[in-house]
Amino acid sequence: MEKLRFSGHDTFIVRTFWPKKGYDFVKNNGNFSSENAVVDLGVGKNMVASINFWMKALGLYDEKNKVPTEIADYILSDNGFDPFLEDIGTIWLLHYYLIKTNYSSIYSLIFNELRKERVVFNKNQLKAFIKRKYAELNDNNFNLNTIEKDISVFTRLYGKLDYQSVSKDFEEEINSLMIELELISTTVEDEIKEGTNKREKVEWYHLHGENRNSLPPAILLFAILDNFPMSNNLAFKRLEIESKSPGLVFLLSKDGLYKKLKEIEKEYPGTILSETAGNLVLVLPEGLDKWQILRNYYAN
Repeated sequence: MEKLRFSGHDTFIVRTFWPKKGYDFVKNNGNFSSENAVVDLGVGKNMVASINFWMKALGLYDEKNKVPTEIADYILSDNGFDPFLEDIGTIWLLHYYLIKTNYSSIYSLIFNELRKERVVFNKNQLKAFIKRKYAELNDNNFNLNTIEKDISVFTRLYGKLDYQSVSKDFEEEINSLMIELELISTTVEDEIKEGTNKREKVEWYHLHGENRNSLPPAILLFAILDNFPMSNNLAFKRLEIESKSPGLVFLLSKDGLYKKLKEIEKEYPGTILSETAGNLVLVLPEGLDKWQILRNYYAN
């Protein structure tokens, strides 16, 4: 496991218009550390740092070479696939990159690992899970305050917005990049506080696998080709539970994953979902190009 990384967002969730803003800034040789960044980006100093963070977390900025990444050029250039992120497929793609890049550890931990242990959790359980991961790495840098801020950003980024309880951050929350995906649902339970006889409201977060009707088969296929670049025969189980697999990343149920793979089989000739001795295998034809898959998807 890579070293765990938390914080850097200054508690701001990534807003829908930030990737394009950040991309244009970098493309014009902007420097996030420069005093001019505040003026050039048109935001406060803390937001400059946050945009820088999210560009890296979403896999859109190559910090070492100070240039946009390949996927950023494909999506966000002026003649890119979807510079203003109007297509739900693009949001699914960026969600995949957020987990794949693992620049911000909480997303990979939750989707790749926590979900295998529990599909319903509260904030205290998530904190305990992250603390355990630090212990497994013999890393003594666990900081509760930092972790709580990351959890807050995660829940606001993915949580379904409750229009009945408008907060002071309402404008930020309705512009959350990931809100359309509806990946996380919540319930609030009235429970006895541990060690007392007092009652308290506890919010529970649900990671239930579903069919994900808004997830385009092309984006799913891109993620498969990107994550399993040397494999033409992929066992269904790998696609369901392996790290960064579509089953985990996109919170697909077994039935939902099966249906999506059947859609891929129908749309991409040569792709076959076969069953041998009771084992499902996705067979991919030679020469499938993930970038061509994206070009065709956006062309349509």
